[in-house]
Amino acid sequence: MANIFSIGQSALSVAQAGVNTAGHNIANVNTAGYSRQTVVQVASQAGGQVMSNVSMGAQVAEVKRNYSSFLGKQLLSTQSQASQLEVQYGRTQQIDNLLADSSVGLAPAMQDFFNSLQNVSTAPGDSTLRQSVLFSAESVTTRFNDMGGQLDEIRQGVNSQIESQVQELNAAAQHLVNLNQAIVGSRGPSGGQSNDLLDQRDQLLRDLSKVVSISVTEQDDQVSVFIGNGQPLVAGTTAYQFKTQPSRTDSGRLEVAQDFGNQAGSPLSSQQSVGGALGGLLAFRDQVLEPAQNALGLVALGLASSLNAQQAQGYDQSGAAGKPLFDLPPVGVSPSSANQGGASLGAELGDISKLTASDFTFRRTGDQYQLLRSPDQQLVASSANADEVLAASAEQGFTLQLSGALNAGDSFLIRPTANAARGIGVALQDGRDLALASAQTAAAGDSGNLRQMVALQNAKTMNGGTSSIQSTYGQLVGRIGSQTRELQLTSQSATQINAQTETALQNASGVNLDEEAIDLMRYQQAYQAAGKVMQMAQQLFSTVLDMGR
Repeated sequence: MANIFSIGQSALSVAQAGVNTAGHNIANVNTAGYSRQTVVQVASQAGGQVMSNVSMGAQVAEVKRNYSSFLGKQLLSTQSQASQLEVQYGRTQQIDNLLADSSVGLAPAMQDFFNSLQNVSTAPGDSTLRQSVLFSAESVTTRFNDMGGQLDEIRQGVNSQIESQVQELNAAAQHLVNLNQAIVGSRGPSGGQSNDLLDQRDQLLRDLSKVVSISVTEQDDQVSVFIGNGQPLVAGTTAYQFKTQPSRTDSGRLEVAQDFGNQAGSPLSSQQSVGGALGGLLAFRDQVLEPAQNALGLVALGLASSLNAQQAQGYDQSGAAGKPLFDLPPVGVSPSSANQGGASLGAELGDISKLTASDFTFRRTGDQYQLLRSPDQQLVASSANADEVLAASAEQGFTLQLSGALNAGDSFLIRPTANAARGIGVALQDGRDLALASAQTAAAGDSGNLRQMVALQNAKTMNGGTSSIQSTYGQLVGRIGSQTRELQLTSQSATQINAQTETALQNASGVNLDEEAIDLMRYQQAYQAAGKVMQMAQQLFSTVLDMGR
């Protein structure tokens, strides 16, 4: 008699567990990362042994978590890729809009400037026309300054976003450690784990994959996480922190490195498959932003330097040799903060036609002095004689002057064009100072030098004599436009693939309300049937009692 009571009670318990689990699923249908749970029911065994002739009812073996590890890992990859490309595309589009604006962009301002030069050729002595040239020159430099300033603002915004992403990275690492500890602590005597904690951990991993590309290994109920280039982020119950720090040679450039207290590891770079939003920011800065700053500065220097050189070939209205039309900013030179020697390095612009939109590093390694071109650190010159390497800089469009002792390991960053766009200005204030004449004692209307100035618009004075000022700017606009279109397509594709993977995981692991409604009805019927078993057992028990009276 006790056996049938026990069977009925087990049936009630199993049905109750089923109702509770279905209700839990329904309650969490909109919970991010929640995986559907199902009751695994097995027949009870007498005394823990298999006895085919003894009925012992049923029991809950486990509440199973319906989760696809394969799709979960796949989603980590697609999410990281989609996040990286989304950030790259959004930021690159900003620069594309800035450079390609036909109404307020740089091309119209440069065209207006050369138009003003052509206009003054009709009456070289007209003070109004001369002054209009300076007004147009001011407009061009203002446009360069504004665009250079906006690129700097974008750079500062990237720095802020990098800091934010690193903070999110560190917070997620610590949260993962806490979840690892909680999951280990939740394991019961029978080996079961908290499904809800596992869901939280997997959701956190998905959120983390939006920040960086990650690989995950699991051992003893704990996960270890490595970011894109293999650096550990979480190892069981240990979280490894990352930090931002200014570049040793460029204080305005934030780097990300593992934090070892008094020192940091090697900085992450866009070549290390960092992935996620952080990788997108690093790739955008390295592949789009800084090259655009350098290229825009190259156009500014090309315009200003070529006109200054031509201005020096002519004579103004008073018969004096032409003075510079534009003010040029100094070449940017930054010593590494790790330098041990007392050397200083100076730099000046040289032959602009040899200048490229590249940064350079001058360093000493062992007994060798070296000049390298960024971004791939291509060796330009190397010698034990510093003067030979310094002289080689002239072929790159600038000259270097070293003073003091340069110790082994010391280096300098040289940025000939990076700050030129926001640094150029108009040097002349009086239109009479324009050196339009080709002879000191020019006849009235002499505009021989002016014609040479006008010709500079299409003259191939840049990139080794292969490009004009206008075409160099056009190449910049075209390159950014191509990068934007390519990123748009790849970002859309990555987003679509990620959405498909997310849908597949949701179909495999998510809650289906129709299925839960069916389960509720099924367990309700089982509950009612179990109640009838208990009722029948009660009746039988009462009958036995009556027989004994």
